[in-house]
Amino acid sequence: MKVLFITSTRIGDAVLSTSILNLIKNKFPYSNLYIAVGETSASLFKNFGNVKRIFVLKKSFFKFHWAKLWFQTFFNKWDIIIDLRGSLISYLLLNNQKYVYKSLNKHIHRLEELSNLMKTRNLPLPSIPILNTDTEKIPKDFLKLRNPIAIGASANWPAKIWPSKKFVKLIKLLFKEKKFKKERFIVFFGSKNDLKNTKKIAKHFKNSQVKNLCGKLNLIEVAACLKKCKMFIGNDSGLMHIASACDIPTLGLFGPSLESRYAPKGKKAYYVRTKKTFEQLTGKKNFDWNTKKNLMNSLSVNSVLKKVKQILR
Repeated sequence: MKVLFITSTRIGDAVLSTSILNLIKNKFPYSNLYIAVGETSASLFKNFGNVKRIFVLKKSFFKFHWAKLWFQTFFNKWDIIIDLRGSLISYLLLNNQKYVYKSLNKHIHRLEELSNLMKTRNLPLPSIPILNTDTEKIPKDFLKLRNPIAIGASANWPAKIWPSKKFVKLIKLLFKEKKFKKERFIVFFGSKNDLKNTKKIAKHFKNSQVKNLCGKLNLIEVAACLKKCKMFIGNDSGLMHIASACDIPTLGLFGPSLESRYAPKGKKAYYVRTKKTFEQLTGKKNFDWNTKKNLMNSLSVNSVLKKVKQILR
């Protein structure tokens, strides 16, 4: 059985879409998977069993990347096409069955939406397979850390980034907590673009206390590192969903984004949001969704610390 799976270029949505791959693997264990995904998220899919090829979608002028994908897939007859981009390409390829995403209800969780698309009530949780070869690429000085706490201090929208000064205060309080014993290490994860923001936080601590890995790892290597962390604390972001998919305690910080839509999912997944509701933050008719104004200020350090203590008790 040949399955073409076209998933999101956004990291968070791509991670959540792994739930569908797990569904296909469970229903059709001998299927051959062909995955079309954005360049940044591609490494997250390389370890899934039965993956025959990954088509990397590199954005180009006049959406030529779609024409390229069509040419690469046209000479096959697909048993199943799953298109989470809702593109036209699914209608231009030979197939026996197709599932094409259309957003019908943005007030339900993304996983519930995917479950409805696949017409199942038993959609598995997202997961990211990690191989020993991925672990071998983890920096050796990171492997020496015992029970580090991972921090995701950035996001793709300035409005939903918890202020740096609040992360600083939280980390200082964490270092004082007795329940963390002597293993008090903080590790920052993110892209090169996140370095500036994380450096604002890291400069308040000794080098022996914090490690900044932003921009030094690809996403599968980040996932391999997160697997070895005590927990993850961070803004609503793709990194948050990677942490949750790695099955470590994950605390997502929410403000101008809906936790009902994008909260991390799993037995160890939690969230805390700003005192102000989503509607209070974004509900004005003239609200600018491109604003760079920080909208996370009403989330207190004490609220986050209290939740961390509950998770690690």
